[in-house]
Amino acid sequence: MSAREKNTHQDKGLVLVLQDLQAASPAQLRSKSSDEAAEDYCWSALVLSAAFGFRVAPGHTYYLYLSERRWQLSLISPQEWGHRLHGAFVAHCQLRHDMTWSLTFDPSVVEGSVVHGALLQYLAGIRSQLEESGNWEALLRQGERHLPYQQRVLTTALSSSLRQSLTLSGQSGVPLGVPLLQDAISLTGTTPDASDD
Repeated sequence: MSAREKNTHQDKGLVLVLQDLQAASPAQLRSKSSDEAAEDYCWSALVLSAAFGFRVAPGHTYYLYLSERRWQLSLISPQEWGHRLHGAFVAHCQLRHDMTWSLTFDPSVVEGSVVHGALLQYLAGIRSQLEESGNWEALLRQGERHLPYQQRVLTTALSSSLRQSLTLSGQSGVPLGVPLLQDAISLTGTTPDASDD
C-alpha cells in the first residue's frame, strides 16, 4: 500500500470517528449542582464500564446485569430472558440527550444482596480513584484508554456534558464527590426516567 493510499484509508476512518463524536454531542444541557453532576458521573461511569457491543441512543431503555462479577449492558429485559437469565438484574438504564445515564434500580437491589455489595465496592473504587486523580474529568480521561471504541466515544460525550452543565451553574472546577448508594436505591420501584423521550 502506497503512502497516499494509506493516508486516504486513514482519512476515511477519521471521518467515521468525527461522525460518531458529532452524533454523541450532548444536547438539552442544563445547569447542574455539583451533587447532581457527581451522581450523573458515578452512574454513567458504571454503565460505560459495562460490557456491551452495540450502539446506544438517547431515549432508549437498556438493562444492566451483574454476571460473574462483571457489569453487562443488554438490549434484553429480564422478562425476555425468562429462565435463561445469565446474571442478576441491576437496573433499567436510559441514555439521556445530555449523554448522561439515568438508572432505575431493581427492587431486588437491597442491603445485603450480591448486587448491593458490588455497587458499594464500585462506589468505594470510584471514591478512591477520585481522591487520586483530583477530579472526575481527569478520572474519565485516565479510564477511557482501556475502554472499547463505543464506550470511549460516550465517555468523551459524558465529560463534555458534565463540564458544560457545571459551567452553566457557575461551578466549573468544583471537585466532585460520590453519591450515597442508599439515595440512589431509594428510587427503586419507579419506572425508568422517560423525560428525555
